[in-house]
Amino acid sequence: MTLPFIIPLPTQVGRGLRGGLENNKNINMKINLNFNSTTYQIKKAQQGLKIFSYTLFCLAVFTLKSFSAISPDIESKLKTAEKLYKEKKYSEVIQLYQEVINNGYQSFEIYYNLGNAYFKNNQLGKAILYYEKAKLLQPSDDDLQHNLKIAYNQTIDKIETKDNFFIEVTKNNFLNKINPDTMAYGSIIFSFLALLTFAIFLFNQNYRKLMMILSVVFFLSSIIFYSIGKLSLSSKNDSQFAVVTIKETKVVNEPHNNAISKFSLHEGTKVKILQKVDNFILIRLSNGVEGWIDEKSIEVI
Repeated sequence: MTLPFIIPLPTQVGRGLRGGLENNKNINMKINLNFNSTTYQIKKAQQGLKIFSYTLFCLAVFTLKSFSAISPDIESKLKTAEKLYKEKKYSEVIQLYQEVINNGYQSFEIYYNLGNAYFKNNQLGKAILYYEKAKLLQPSDDDLQHNLKIAYNQTIDKIETKDNFFIEVTKNNFLNKINPDTMAYGSIIFSFLALLTFAIFLFNQNYRKLMMILSVVFFLSSIIFYSIGKLSLSSKNDSQFAVVTIKETKVVNEPHNNAISKFSLHEGTKVKILQKVDNFILIRLSNGVEGWIDEKSIEVI
């Protein structure tokens, strides 16, 4: 603390002034110490945020690499399938893509290309099946929508769709395109961020308001991600659709071999699975009609 000017004072009063200045120095020292302590806490918090951000970045890179990693054998099969498709050897293309899928690999491109190969090979039911599988991953793809429309136009069964069935299918398509694992990872990350920002809120006096807002936002985001992931998983487990993949099959009124036939379905018809009894599946058509069908005549999307 400095004085604007100096006034000559008696010695005793001067001592008192010097004493006051010494007290002020002590106060300034305490203030500086407190200021340095707060600055140190801010630097520590910033270092913690940098370390956390770097950790998240490394985790994201590692996750992307692990998901995108394709073995040389699988990559070779995909390239060979692409070459054979150009040579119109569709049966061999189908075999290679099926081997890739059986090894646990799946993607929009694999399903879409396999659907094209089946379509070119005059296997309409299988083509629609894999087009529908691709649609779960990228429902808004223009080329897929075009090919799927052409394929459905070639089916024999023309069934009117009820409004409630259309709404149910649209809802399930939206939920099915969401990956529950991604939602789970997102929920965990947001939960951790919520805890981190809340900890900063408790120990940092300068950013309390900001940290509290961020903590609430991250917490709500965690709940939203968890809820959407749970709905998506429930939709995948509870609402299954299938496609008739053989030329023709009978729909009967009871789940046994001697049951009375109600009508026939042909390849490419999409049905909803309701129940399974022995080797029979209870299905529902888009017009609401229900019946039992041999499980070998359909494949789940």
